[in-house]
Amino acid sequence: MTPVTDPALHATQRITDAWTALPSWMSIPTLGALPVNAFLLKGPEPVLVDTGVSMLAEVFAARLSEEIDPRDLRWIWLSHTDADHVGALDRVLDLAPNATIVTSFLGAGKLGLLGAGNPSRLRLLEPGEVFEVGGRRLHQVKPPYYDAPETMGFFDETERVYFAADAFGALLPGSVETIDQIPAETLREGLVAWSSIDAPWLAQMDQAALGRILGMLDLLEPAHVLSAHLPTANGVAGLTRVVRDAYGRGATEAVGPNAASQLEALFA
Repeated sequence: MTPVTDPALHATQRITDAWTALPSWMSIPTLGALPVNAFLLKGPEPVLVDTGVSMLAEVFAARLSEEIDPRDLRWIWLSHTDADHVGALDRVLDLAPNATIVTSFLGAGKLGLLGAGNPSRLRLLEPGEVFEVGGRRLHQVKPPYYDAPETMGFFDETERVYFAADAFGALLPGSVETIDQIPAETLREGLVAWSSIDAPWLAQMDQAALGRILGMLDLLEPAHVLSAHLPTANGVAGLTRVVRDAYGRGATEAVGPNAASQLEALFA
């Protein structure tokens, strides 16, 4: 693993013929390194999923322009309105005059409160609505855990790609190119550490109820799991097994009580 000191955008990574990851990494003082990923669906109606952090907005826009002519970008799917997901939104909107933001009613309201985005360029999805784009169907699938109520995940039935938003994120000792470079115990501790910050309520959740939620993801059998805060995983069973075994048993002692406020200050 490579130590992370400053925010940096890494090389794009091909996931499938249509899906590409735009990964970046952040240093979280005293806790390690955190991936912050956006994703691009190429095709007749290209879709950008999230836009990263504001301090990387210019380099993010430049990297996106290497992958696609921004004037061709049709949609920007916002998983939720946290700062590490909407950081380059306005910069991308400037470059992509034909792009429309895809969000929920609550997501639109929170964008308005933030003064981000453009109210005239919104496409609001109804709960459970299937988003049809470029001959594909993106089914809304709520992540098993999240830190914002407007969070929207999805399942691309064409290539069996599941976008889990903040779920399955991990704090790691340093950056990696692929999930296979993370030792099993390091991944487990990283998953627990991140979720202790991002979804602390998991420590009190009934384990059987959580198991049923995770079991539904197992039945979905995605070929690829895209997380905003973890390198792309092939299949979901390994991730759900870690979460199923770890939660409902208390938070990790590696995360102190001030960790959440440290992250809020970092992304502000």
